[in-house]
Amino acid sequence: MRFAGQNEDAAAGGRWRGLVAVVAAIGLVVLSGCATQRGRRAPVSYTTASWSYGRAQGRKISTAHYDIYTTLRDEVLLGALPGFVEAAYENYQQLLPSTRQVDERMKVYLFATRGQWERFTRRFTGSRSKLFLKVRNGGYSERGVSVIEYVAHQITFPLFAHEGFHQYVYHYVNSQIPSWLNEGLAVTCEGQRWGMHGLKAFEAEYNPRRRNDVTAALVSNRLHSLRRLLETHPGEVIEGSNRSVVTYYAQVWSLILFLREGADGKYATAFERLLSQLDEVDIAQYARAAHIWSDRKRFSFGEALFRSFISEDLDTVEREYFEFMRERFLGRG
Repeated sequence: MRFAGQNEDAAAGGRWRGLVAVVAAIGLVVLSGCATQRGRRAPVSYTTASWSYGRAQGRKISTAHYDIYTTLRDEVLLGALPGFVEAAYENYQQLLPSTRQVDERMKVYLFATRGQWERFTRRFTGSRSKLFLKVRNGGYSERGVSVIEYVAHQITFPLFAHEGFHQYVYHYVNSQIPSWLNEGLAVTCEGQRWGMHGLKAFEAEYNPRRRNDVTAALVSNRLHSLRRLLETHPGEVIEGSNRSVVTYYAQVWSLILFLREGADGKYATAFERLLSQLDEVDIAQYARAAHIWSDRKRFSFGEALFRSFISEDLDTVEREYFEFMRERFLGRG
């Protein structure tokens, strides 16, 4: 079960107004596959067919890697979807390369209304639906299927990219990945740079909403500890307060940035080694084996994996990580 952390309030929309203006100006229909020398993107091949959900008429859009079932009727948005999902897939492949052969396309359900999303979620998740229905501006990935409620461009496209990463991991990499890493990498996929010709690139560091959330947590002194981040899973997060939820997702995003760049690159090599192992070994078994030989009584998958690949000295890492956030987001050490 993977959540995108979209339990935000109405104020979240203001953080993305700059992106909305860009999107409105360029028209989302120009989103598509690989960038050319002039900054435009080559067309993505896709097919469409009629599809319906209850009384709602919609479409099935098939690309190289996705089958998108949607009740959206906006032609601009529908034209944008094929190129966007394939560009997102390329981003996932660069982040976590995989050589696995997957015979079937990944399935995405994108609903135009909250009611449609809720009805589908109740049927699809069964007895667990109460947990999923707590997610406002809904989006989740379950059993390799992404289910998304369309809200607005500035919310739905980052959410789409976030949930698409979880879906990619399920099909192409390894579903046994600790939440701090799975969610942290998914949030890095939300960052999108736009230009006059549409989507220029996915950029992990460019995420105004998450940046604002980290800054707010720093200013109000309500950061989650490193141990808390490493042992928490999304099911626990969604049960917490809205403020705790947004802080968690913002912090796992900043943790990924820290491991790549912080402490003068001290942990970058170890972090890349961890990423390279995700498609090759049983990471969960690796973490359990490492725990057996330690003197720790309580097993935490996320913490054990972090200790095995990154560092046993969590206190030092936390101090360096918090210093990194203060310098990066507040401009001071």
